[in-house]
Amino acid sequence: MSTPMRHGPSQQGRTPSQQHLAATPTPQASTPFSNPQTAAAFSPRGPRSSPQQFKKSPGAFPTAAMVGGGGGGGANGAMVNFDSPNAAAALGALNVGIHDLGFDAIGVGGLVAPSGRTDEEDRKKRMEAVIDALWAQNSGRVSNQGLERLALHLNLECLWEDVKGAGDNTKTLVIAGQTMAVEVGITNHIVHEVSMAYSDDVASVNKHVDKASAILLKDLSLAPGQSPLTKRLTQFRANLERLATLDKLSVGLNCHEAIAGIWETLERLHRWDVERLREDPALSGMPDEALRIFALCLRHGCPLMHARGRIGLSFDYWKENRKLPSTTVDGEEFRTWGILIECARAAAGDNLYHGAVRISDKWIGPNIEKSSLTDEEMISTTGPVLDWLEPASTLIPPSEDIKVEGGLDNSVALSGPRPPEVVFVATFDPPVIVPHAVAAEIYKISVAPPPPLPGSTFDALMFPIVDGATYDPSEPREVAFTQNTPAFPQVLAGQKEPVWKAHRNTLYIYKPVYGHVLTRMNFAHPKDLVAMLPLLRQYAFLSLLLANSLKPREGEPATPGAPKDASDANINLRVPLTTRDDFSTFMSQTNDGSGNSRAEVGDASTDTLRVDITLTAHPVPRLEIVFPFRSHTANILLEIQLGGKVHIVSDNIFSRSPSDRAAPGREGGGGGGGGGEHDHEAARERVRERARWAAALETMENLGSWIELVRFRLE
Repeated sequence: MSTPMRHGPSQQGRTPSQQHLAATPTPQASTPFSNPQTAAAFSPRGPRSSPQQFKKSPGAFPTAAMVGGGGGGGANGAMVNFDSPNAAAALGALNVGIHDLGFDAIGVGGLVAPSGRTDEEDRKKRMEAVIDALWAQNSGRVSNQGLERLALHLNLECLWEDVKGAGDNTKTLVIAGQTMAVEVGITNHIVHEVSMAYSDDVASVNKHVDKASAILLKDLSLAPGQSPLTKRLTQFRANLERLATLDKLSVGLNCHEAIAGIWETLERLHRWDVERLREDPALSGMPDEALRIFALCLRHGCPLMHARGRIGLSFDYWKENRKLPSTTVDGEEFRTWGILIECARAAAGDNLYHGAVRISDKWIGPNIEKSSLTDEEMISTTGPVLDWLEPASTLIPPSEDIKVEGGLDNSVALSGPRPPEVVFVATFDPPVIVPHAVAAEIYKISVAPPPPLPGSTFDALMFPIVDGATYDPSEPREVAFTQNTPAFPQVLAGQKEPVWKAHRNTLYIYKPVYGHVLTRMNFAHPKDLVAMLPLLRQYAFLSLLLANSLKPREGEPATPGAPKDASDANINLRVPLTTRDDFSTFMSQTNDGSGNSRAEVGDASTDTLRVDITLTAHPVPRLEIVFPFRSHTANILLEIQLGGKVHIVSDNIFSRSPSDRAAPGREGGGGGGGGGEHDHEAARERVRERARWAAALETMENLGSWIELVRFRLE
């Protein structure tokens, strides 16, 4: 499709006035209006120049003959030079204006604003920016004109075809690129059919075309009871943009085939994981969908092509409520963490011979697992060693319009095949917040340049600072939130309307560490993505725990008996905690004679449970949880390990026997004496008890609900 040519800055030769200046022995002035005859050369229609583009040179101060009016030849007898932009002030001191010099409507290096005229190229760019901004906010409605405008905006070809025997208002719009085409059947601005096709007959690509067509049809179809006036192109535009991006990059290669080859490899790996899980006696009888969820979250992930309303490949590695029977791999009812695998134009500095796109479906061996291991692999591995392969590089022929410029020492002959200037890109969906050291490790896995030094801390990225609040990263910080949690006696009794318990959760960060938000990075091999999964799961589960405990959830009822002060009115309170704040808080708590502060009495009257959570993000994410338990205080230290596993490091409630729990002053699990065998058995029982409660937290994924279960079972 032909597009309007965009011309760069003027490439014309010198104007007569510029030639005159070149022949003059007088040094060039520091501003373009040294000579009135040069005004045309610096017209607003020409390329704009800044004062830094002109070399500073000594200039003669204007004389009366030079600036004296418009008669005679005085203005042509000598040049008017300026030493700096401050010369405009000198003109004012001499009562001489720009109009007196004959420079009306001239923009002098940004010193004088142009009067109504602007550069054509700048105006075109501004207009395109305005159009892009309008399209980003409003994609238009589903209609004949709206679909055509969208296709043209994405530089795709459009062709309308009449449907024979279906009436004048029934048409088919063909939206075509180099490698794909989308046919939209529409009647009276209502879409009733969408079909997609690829130009190349590639089996790995065409096997997914029906799912892509179904998604595009859903994007354009009316929902039950929806009016055609309210149906917008937002979702369809997002998916069509992804197709158009791959289509534009498919010059000499097929990016759709390259992504489909990665899906083939990851799908084989996922099926192999499921088969191995089915052979596990502990998982016997588990349905296939549950095994797929297990493999998605605890093995090597699960690839999905054209799923959850999105065109493209998503490599999923974590799922909310993963242990519930109702959770499905491609379901949309629970949040999913995944990596979107796309292609993008290579940036300057990318090593194309290492990271360029390769078209292959054989990134891993046929047996998935290596049959023979080296001594180093046998010592270092704790699980199966995958048989990753290195496919041959994909080379494309050089473009005919590329020629080697002679006389350049660093010129490279482009007469032979070369790697495509396209790379694989991993987009984290949603973005993952990790400490700086973890981000550096993930970048190292993908052989990408190390990330820049961050400017924000891990906790500030997880819980952004409210506008107007002062924040010092070196100071401790606290985040408070009042949350509703269902009380377990009513839940276990089968009541339809559970009784909600208010928890006052306060997160403390005493040792802030700098953090990064992982959003997008290049990768060269799918094994890079698989190697990242344990780290990504670790911080995905940590963010899920913190969000479920310290952020509002959709559909949550109002907190019963919640405090009414101004600080608690903002459920997303982020308050920096300093030593002065600690002192002020301590002085404001006046005892009422019973040993309790006013704040504690107020919490008791509203039946609000105070839960303190201390976050340590380095070197391993840990959560120390403190809450009232019987007549003393429970203290549990949790560690979120690789793969999203929960490990209870220490506690003062799980490691007690029933008799020990009745006596809170006694720590530990055993009594005095009892023999070594009894002590060993007690130690093993404590480990098993902690493991059971850690597994319960992994299932519930909510600290508030978990605490209520602990209080119900153990108190």
